[in-house]
Amino acid sequence: MFVLALKFPQANDWGALSQTMASHRAQLLLALLPNALAFGLQEVDPDREPLKNLDNGIAVDMQDTCSVFSLATAGAHHASTREASLRVLSHAWDGYDSRQHISEDVWLENLTAHIANLLNLRIARVREWISSNVARFQGGQASIGELMRTFENATVDLRGNVQLCKLKCASCELLCIQSRLHDGQHDCQGSHVCIYSCDFCASSGEMKACSMSASHPGKHICVVTAHLCGQPCQLFGRQGCLQECTRVADHAEEDHMCAAIIHACGRPCDLSKLTLNDGSIPSCRGTCRIPSDVDHDRHHCDARLCSMTCQLCKRLCANQDHLHGLQDGAVHLCGFEHSCSKLCAALGICEIETAPHSIEATFTGRHETFQYTKVTSMAKRLTCTKSIPPGEILHQGSHNHSLDKNVVHFCKERCEHCGYYCTLSLGHSQHEHETRHGSMSSSRWSVDGPDDMGLEVEGRRFSSNDDGAPMMCNLVCQALGRHVHIDYCRAPDICGCMGNNKLQHISRRLLPNPERAKDCMTHNLFWRRSGFKDPYSREEQANFAKCDAMCSGPEHTTAAGNGAQPSYCTLPLFHPQMDPNNAPVGLGYISNDGHSFLCRNPVVMQQAFHVIFVVDRSSSMKYSDRRPLPNTPASARITGSSNNRFGAVLSSLYSFWTARAAAIGGHQAARRDSYSVILFEDSVADAITNDFSSSPDQLLDTLLRYKTGTGTDFTVAVQRAQSIMEGYWSAERSPVIIFLSDGECSIADQTVQDLCRAAVHLGKALSFHAVSFGSDNYSSSLRRMVEIALDIQNNAPRDPLVPAAATVASSYTQALDTVQLAETFLGIAESLRKPRGSLIH
Repeated sequence: MFVLALKFPQANDWGALSQTMASHRAQLLLALLPNALAFGLQEVDPDREPLKNLDNGIAVDMQDTCSVFSLATAGAHHASTREASLRVLSHAWDGYDSRQHISEDVWLENLTAHIANLLNLRIARVREWISSNVARFQGGQASIGELMRTFENATVDLRGNVQLCKLKCASCELLCIQSRLHDGQHDCQGSHVCIYSCDFCASSGEMKACSMSASHPGKHICVVTAHLCGQPCQLFGRQGCLQECTRVADHAEEDHMCAAIIHACGRPCDLSKLTLNDGSIPSCRGTCRIPSDVDHDRHHCDARLCSMTCQLCKRLCANQDHLHGLQDGAVHLCGFEHSCSKLCAALGICEIETAPHSIEATFTGRHETFQYTKVTSMAKRLTCTKSIPPGEILHQGSHNHSLDKNVVHFCKERCEHCGYYCTLSLGHSQHEHETRHGSMSSSRWSVDGPDDMGLEVEGRRFSSNDDGAPMMCNLVCQALGRHVHIDYCRAPDICGCMGNNKLQHISRRLLPNPERAKDCMTHNLFWRRSGFKDPYSREEQANFAKCDAMCSGPEHTTAAGNGAQPSYCTLPLFHPQMDPNNAPVGLGYISNDGHSFLCRNPVVMQQAFHVIFVVDRSSSMKYSDRRPLPNTPASARITGSSNNRFGAVLSSLYSFWTARAAAIGGHQAARRDSYSVILFEDSVADAITNDFSSSPDQLLDTLLRYKTGTGTDFTVAVQRAQSIMEGYWSAERSPVIIFLSDGECSIADQTVQDLCRAAVHLGKALSFHAVSFGSDNYSSSLRRMVEIALDIQNNAPRDPLVPAAATVASSYTQALDTVQLAETFLGIAESLRKPRGSLIH
């Protein structure tokens, strides 16, 4: 799995780290708070876990109840949960069965006190649990303040859910003990039947149960008609009517009246006709309690207080008028102090969580798919911490998440690659922003090469346009080692990039956004452009500033049998090309492409060669479609002698010899290679034979005496090359034949096979290279010669003294004006470089 490490915080990070730890502690407590308030436990399933200090594991030692409280606030399911919880709390009271034995008001007062006591125990214990778990954090933490506000609001829910209705039961004269917020009819949750015996029967010594409803007014009567008038009440059907006249039989009064004290109006309460701003109707289900014989304009139920919810919390309005909501512009407030619920209005960011949020994610790129940990950070705009005084709907002043006048609000700038906010204060004096960086979710890979070229980073392969999220801003450069960054070009044209040693223009169109030109740039310039402080150490920055070219010697690679230990160029990135002829004395060398290394030159360490150049000087080599290389020390001499294809061959030979001489240290080391040059037309001339000592200029001067001839005969040329190879054979040198021609001749396969097999027979396979200086259409013979040579070379026994990686495979090359034989065939001290790539926004 892709591993991401987090840097250890520096000393100046501890304040922010403490803030982040407090934030995470607050989040954990918030997650546990519902269980704590409802059950008095941290965890309920699968195992019950008590409230305890999360730092030391010690349980909170305070009295509590085993009762379960409901945090339900809305919805049918929540309502049923709330009512069921309240019913259990009521029935658990020891005095529950004393109802009707004492005054209903006293009984209800005692039940209310019982429930309130249990709830107070729970709230006090949870409060202590929270306090013990946030005590170690410094005061003023916004996240802790938010936790406490949530706790206080939750206690309001708890208290509201256990507040009793206390209005008259719909089926008897007892009071409703459902929640004040209940739906449906009022219910005393009893049998609704009077528990006493008939007063009239008791006087005669007979015991009969009273048939009246519970808590009825007047005397207890078994059957009204047995002892009293019993005629239908004159106000039968009115609210509260007990139906039968309770006056003595044959009473003198004309009106029949039951024992009810009041026959109420019974019309729906006026509050039920009110339509609120959101289109809803208040939940008042009461009927008018005013006596029906009293004239009245407004219908008012038994409820004494306003039943509307406080505009700032979930408590009920504290107004003493139940019909308060009917007043124009009525403001419903509970009469308590409130926490402001608005967001902080100050400029900047209130809180930045610097500890990472880790999310398991899947990366799907061009080359592979794997799981990784995505690391992100969050910035918060916190809730205002100011309190709204009782009776007010707003507080004085602007909204702010802290009462501390010196509270810090953070800078709003974000790293464009990972999205982390600057952790410095708003308007900070530092020129650079600072942050801790995370997953580069806003960036994509851009690799300098074909779209499918892979860049290996810590064992994973990425290609252009792959998502950058598996990497982190503060770790990716460390993983890349010496590297460049790729960014969009800011110059109006390519000329604007010239002369800048901090960047190089890329001519290739790269993904993403191939229509936009891009530059390679130094690590330092990349971070200066970002506006954020470079998160890497000075030592790492110094290493990143150096050239990314590597020595090509096999001893630096895994081919040597050990782990790769690359040898890098000692010069700065984008340095001017150094002259290989000015190599330092002693340890180190300059590569053919101008990089400086402190290790041994791989050319000096590799095998020696007998290089036999077989050069065509037939009449077709007079053509001038190929000319000598310009701007070299020998250009004028060669052009003056042969400004044609033959001159181009001589120019290439000279380049080969000078590059080879520079690679082995010029005059500082003896040349181990031997050179032979065969010039051919329809005959051959041994221009140079097994030469060890001549300089490149001396070798060239020897060849400048020759001119082009007439016909072409590949056979005599190859046979002569075989004779020289065999005649000057040495076990210390591997044979290399470089055959340079315009290709306009044929040759028998057997001739080439004899040449190659002769070398194998002598102990080393021949490395044969054909270079065409003419039209590719006439080069079939050259191609066929290479095919034969390569087949025999591949099937020959391998030389145990030559590493497999050092074997020079036979090849065919279509020569260009700037052909460099030294680079093409023997890899003369060219540096290596990993594919260049980086993440771009």
